[in-house]
Amino acid sequence: MKIEEKNYINLLEKIGSDVHPSLEQQIVDGWICNFAEGYSRRANSVLAFDWGKNNEESIKTCESLYAKAGLPCIFKMTDASAPGLKELLEKGGYNSEAPTDVMTVDCNSPVLLEKFETVEEPEEIGVIITGTPDEAWLNPFFEFENRTAPKTMEIVKRQFKLISQNEKLTALYCRIQISGNDVGVASAVIEDGVLFLLNVVVNPVCRGKGYGKILVKEILENACDMGAEKLCLQVVQENSVAINLYKSFGFEYLYTYWYMVKANC
Repeated sequence: MKIEEKNYINLLEKIGSDVHPSLEQQIVDGWICNFAEGYSRRANSVLAFDWGKNNEESIKTCESLYAKAGLPCIFKMTDASAPGLKELLEKGGYNSEAPTDVMTVDCNSPVLLEKFETVEEPEEIGVIITGTPDEAWLNPFFEFENRTAPKTMEIVKRQFKLISQNEKLTALYCRIQISGNDVGVASAVIEDGVLFLLNVVVNPVCRGKGYGKILVKEILENACDMGAEKLCLQVVQENSVAINLYKSFGFEYLYTYWYMVKANC
């Protein structure tokens, strides 16, 4: 892999970590250990950007830190991760899981701009865009995602608060309604002209009616108007429906990340 490609992947991984923040971080030989009380793998895994002083010792240190927190030690990997780390983890009993593609499109893409013009929206639809996740946005988000456990909601609110406190970040929260009833929510965060699309969620009883497409169109169009230049998103490889939706907006494959987890975790 060319050094330019590796650096760009690492840049996007760092931005991805900022826009989906952990509650605590510890550095181990250039690796970032993220902790968020177990909520989401992204916020509770090791980003191994550099080779480190001693991989075997670094792995053991990470494992001890996560064991102390009562969490499995999970490594978030890309082709730009520390050379030889994948093989070393496999030797230590780790397996690869949840391959996820990062896709991207430029804000001036002709395909994207045409899509903005052609997505049809019913006359009765209402679109609300805010810069913070108020209760009117959070309530349908938790309901549609079925994330109603008090601890989960408390962690997510703390993550959103960290985003709002980070001066490098600009956030957008989109909510769409039909005749005053919430049918979908989405969020996105911009850092240094790079937007990550997050949390595109449609009410389960309203799926298959094109509301996801409207959500994506509204939040991306607003983000471009606010100065975003490069649009990115993360989608698990098995979610073919979402991948096809994003491709229709001009998104193209950029790279893959995956997690490495010990077999007994």
